[in-house]
Amino acid sequence: MNATNYISIKSSTVVKVIAVCALAWGLYFIRDFVLVLLVAIVLASSVEPPVRFFSKFGIPRVVSVASIFLFIIALVVAIAFIFVPPLADDLARFVKTLPKILESIRVFGYDLGFKDMAATLSELSRDISKGQILTVLKESVFGSSGFFATTSIVVGRIFNLVIMFVLAFYIALEENGVHKVLRLFTPKDKQAYVEDLWNRAQRKISLWMQGQLLLSLLVALLVYVPLLVLNMPYAALLAVLAFVGELIPMVGLTLATIPALFIAWSHGGVPLLGVVALVYFIVSQLENHVLYPKVMNKMVGVPSVIVLIALIIGAKFAGIWGIILSVPLASIVMEFVSDIEKRKDHEQS
Repeated sequence: MNATNYISIKSSTVVKVIAVCALAWGLYFIRDFVLVLLVAIVLASSVEPPVRFFSKFGIPRVVSVASIFLFIIALVVAIAFIFVPPLADDLARFVKTLPKILESIRVFGYDLGFKDMAATLSELSRDISKGQILTVLKESVFGSSGFFATTSIVVGRIFNLVIMFVLAFYIALEENGVHKVLRLFTPKDKQAYVEDLWNRAQRKISLWMQGQLLLSLLVALLVYVPLLVLNMPYAALLAVLAFVGELIPMVGLTLATIPALFIAWSHGGVPLLGVVALVYFIVSQLENHVLYPKVMNKMVGVPSVIVLIALIIGAKFAGIWGIILSVPLASIVMEFVSDIEKRKDHEQS
């Protein structure tokens, strides 16, 4: 006789499932605000170390927070209106020069298709200008699909940016403001653990960011000074590319080397190409064997592979917001996984 099995589902379980689904749907519906709030929390956390530093000298918290946020806003405005236009001009001139560079390339006497590529690129870059480069940059940030659509996107993203800065400012203004925000979204019995998890992740994020920015600045300087001495064109642009490249783990500096070699070839032929290649080789060796160990060994940061994977996933799912949140979220996941492993080891022992 076959036994009949019954599955019993409590009404409370059904209610919990419905509540979780409703919460997930609600979060998806307000996903833009959720992203803005998360970025605001990260920004408020990132200003906490300098605020604590200034407090040692008796500077009030409100003065420290206001000064730091004014500096951040001034830096963003300076980059947008002072540094980006000349860099766009350099980039436009480089794109126009690139066909000539490609035409001059020969490998054992063969062009390997570079001449055809140069002809195609010459047609595409004939009317390129600084204004077009700036337009492309604007569209990559704000989007483009008609005047009204573009206007609504620009207004919406500027509104989100303002809201993000305002939220971050008020969260940072209050002592333990991040912890208070986290308590609002955390069950009472989990609040202590969530706060401890965030503190550990925040330290990891802060140390990684400090080390990475310091490395990027050093690499940019090590590239910029020799290029100036060699009278290389677009030296500032190449230094900025080296700075950005160093922020991308493992492959960034190598990618930043490629345009430098092309420019060196077109400007001074094989001799300058060899010297510039040697400069980048020496910089990469210094970065790998001297700078990186010296800087990062003193800091407990996030592994480069994890950073690269997190940046790719973040950019894919949430664009610029995802890139900003990728490393913090990866740090939290790493700490959470570490806690699970420690708990397993403790249970087994």
